[in-house]
Amino acid sequence: MKSHLSFLIIEDDKYARLNLREILQPFGIIEEAEDIKSAREKLAIRPYDIVLTDIELGEGSGVDLISEIVKKGSHCIVVSSYEGDETIEKAYTLGAKHYLSKFKLKDQLPVYIQKFIQAKQAKFEKILKDEFITQDEDLISEFKKLAEINWKNQTLFISGPTGTGKSLLGKLIHEITHPEANLVHLNCSEVAENLLESELFGHEKGAFTGADQKKDGKLKLAHGGTLFLDEVATMPMAMQQKLLKALDEKTFYPVGSSTPVKADFTLITATCEDLKDKMAKKEFREDFFHRISGFQFHLKSLSERPNDIDLLLRHFQALSPRRYVIKPDAIQLLKKHAWPGNIRELRKTCERFSQGGSGIIDSQIVSKMLGLETKFQSSQEEWEEHVFQHGLKSYINMIERKAVEEAMKRNNGKITACIKDLKISSSAFYRILQENKLQF
Repeated sequence: MKSHLSFLIIEDDKYARLNLREILQPFGIIEEAEDIKSAREKLAIRPYDIVLTDIELGEGSGVDLISEIVKKGSHCIVVSSYEGDETIEKAYTLGAKHYLSKFKLKDQLPVYIQKFIQAKQAKFEKILKDEFITQDEDLISEFKKLAEINWKNQTLFISGPTGTGKSLLGKLIHEITHPEANLVHLNCSEVAENLLESELFGHEKGAFTGADQKKDGKLKLAHGGTLFLDEVATMPMAMQQKLLKALDEKTFYPVGSSTPVKADFTLITATCEDLKDKMAKKEFREDFFHRISGFQFHLKSLSERPNDIDLLLRHFQALSPRRYVIKPDAIQLLKKHAWPGNIRELRKTCERFSQGGSGIIDSQIVSKMLGLETKFQSSQEEWEEHVFQHGLKSYINMIERKAVEEAMKRNNGKITACIKDLKISSSAFYRILQENKLQF
């Protein structure tokens, strides 16, 4: 299996660097620094999976770098011909994982790299097992592929119906790849179009009306870490073009500034909409899609993996402080339900089980909770009573909310299909979700 690790070699001897590069070549991408100054510059720009440093670096000592390497979340290996006990002890005390002799690298170093790869994959699988509850073989296979990716200069695009865990997956990837760095999250659908540029790139004081002080954008805040853009399908095409340029050049300009700002981060994007359909309709840029989808991951709806329902029910039961029992007939009913809101809807349902009066959940209780909800009426008497008691705006909000809820059920949580059926814009759809605090 080909590895995709990122390495930084800190070594002042040219031939020693060449020797290390030859050994590490099969395992991934390699960068070099020949002194402490250039090493610090590279460490400030991006994280590395493994950093190998010599002890004697001309005018400085590699020991001085070890704590900085470890703070960046990198695995530190000292490679040196100097073998004094005091130095070796200090290196390990500061956080070095291994201290290897330069004279035995060809045999020893690949062994330690393989151990690192195995530990990294085991860590990923443990986080997956603990946090992402599934026994779906297709999903598990895709998750394992994620552990093999070199996330340096990589992008991840996550698709799937709402409520399937796209944000959770993004969080897991960040925890594995950049545990010491920032995870910056932005839901594009929740930001007004005229404010999105400022939100992403930041702005200078006085750049526009209301810009009373300087503000750092999400790109700058994510430097060295992860930027997660949720509901990227709602991003205007003009903004897609600006972000594409920033991603390619790794620099951007805050609103109202002529000074470029560097930004290097792992980009994760997600949406519940069909971007291929939007590209066909010229509503989403193809070049931008290709830039953000270096690795594509699709999360299935809960109805496509019904065997996970049992697992999730037990998981949510275990999280509840109040114990309750779900009868077999209730479980069968739960497994037959369409779950348009997917895992989020199932979790909310389990919370209602926990908060309910009965500690024994049977099919009758499940039927009542799942909707067999009363359909809203439209008789003249009812709408008149609502309008004159609560106001016209309240009545309109109720109609919008009920229409969206019904559309989500009919379309199994597929946002694009809902918007099409309701014949409204994406912004109107997300406005209704936000105003009514709807979660699916």
